[in-house]
Amino acid sequence: MRKSLVIALFVLMALSARAQDKQWVNHLALGITAGADGAGLELAVPFSPYVQLRTGYSIFPYSLKKTVDLEADFKDQGLDFGAVPVYGTLWKGGTGKVFLDVFPGKKTGFRLTVGAYIGPGKVFHGYGDLREHLEMDDFATLVITYNTIGFTTDPKGYVLVDGLMKTVAPYVGVGYGRAIQPDSRLRFSVDLGGIITGGLTVQTYNYSVNKDGEPVVLHSSDLKDPKDGRQRDKGWIDRVSKFPFVPMLKLNVYFLLF
Repeated sequence: MRKSLVIALFVLMALSARAQDKQWVNHLALGITAGADGAGLELAVPFSPYVQLRTGYSIFPYSLKKTVDLEADFKDQGLDFGAVPVYGTLWKGGTGKVFLDVFPGKKTGFRLTVGAYIGPGKVFHGYGDLREHLEMDDFATLVITYNTIGFTTDPKGYVLVDGLMKTVAPYVGVGYGRAIQPDSRLRFSVDLGGIITGGLTVQTYNYSVNKDGEPVVLHSSDLKDPKDGRQRDKGWIDRVSKFPFVPMLKLNVYFLLF
């Protein structure tokens, strides 16, 4: 009888403690994420049953490689480029993030999320390898022209192209699932929203006038084929320059640490 009373007392105390859990910075969850911003880790803490804070960092682990034939484009400049390896990746240098999740109810999974992405701001980064086509003395010094633009390689022999947003850009979205539920060790959630950029700046660089690389802003008109007037990028540079946000879809799994 006494054992039963003791067990019942402990159960009641545990239930009471759980019921009184105000979730005020007294839990911590570790998250693994995968989505349009790459793969990353997050930490989450609650500020009440209605508000949770998440912060983390992501990197994009994949890159694209293709070969571009530039023999006809620069032959009149005495440059024998031929087949040039071109590489591209997203979120060069990774990106940090801070999210504030707001829930309309204590138990609801649906939420509104506001926050920011913080980092180098390189939404996409590409580079062409000209090391086999130029003399080392030409690295970062020889100005290559195409229509009205002039650019150089960097000191290592690569031509760089970046699509840039601000280093701190606001994020707004919705989602489903809580990073922290005190009575659950494992949680799943999804984020859907957008990074508000106001448009990207697409640029290459001229190292002959600035050792750090003088930005040369690109437009689709700069990449028209001088022979037939066809836009080599099919207008994509102008599209991303004007599009006001970067869409974001992200899947998450969280483990409650305490």
